[in-house]
Amino acid sequence: MDLRFFSDRSLGDHIVPQALRAAGWSVVSMRERYGPVSAQQLSDIDWIRDATAEGEVLLTGDKAVAKRPLEALAVITTGARVFALGNNQLSGRQKADRLLQHGSAIARRAMSRPGPYVVAVTGRGLETIVMNQDGLQR
Repeated sequence: MDLRFFSDRSLGDHIVPQALRAAGWSVVSMRERYGPVSAQQLSDIDWIRDATAEGEVLLTGDKAVAKRPLEALAVITTGARVFALGNNQLSGRQKADRLLQHGSAIARRAMSRPGPYVVAVTGRGLETIVMNQDGLQR
């Protein structure tokens, strides 16, 4: 896989990134990029902006990023490609397994479609989430 991924704090620092790397994914975790203290304090808007500027595909356990006005606006204005687990109550291993189960579909979508978008990664596959656009000026 030629894509580079950024995993946010909701996916954890160890199990998910390590499992994805073991499967050949290029992944940097939030903690690796920002350090343990800054990673916990950094706003979603900042990591969305930074990782997108690095050309990375964003992975999160929080599909609400598409609905919260400021985060949705950050996704839209930066052109982010976001893949969010549809169920953040999964264990670290289950989160990794879910992403790996749909890895080929994630790669196809990320390589073939520019952002902005937020896609839920569910047990059934990928589902595009309609984003909150209230923060956009009309």
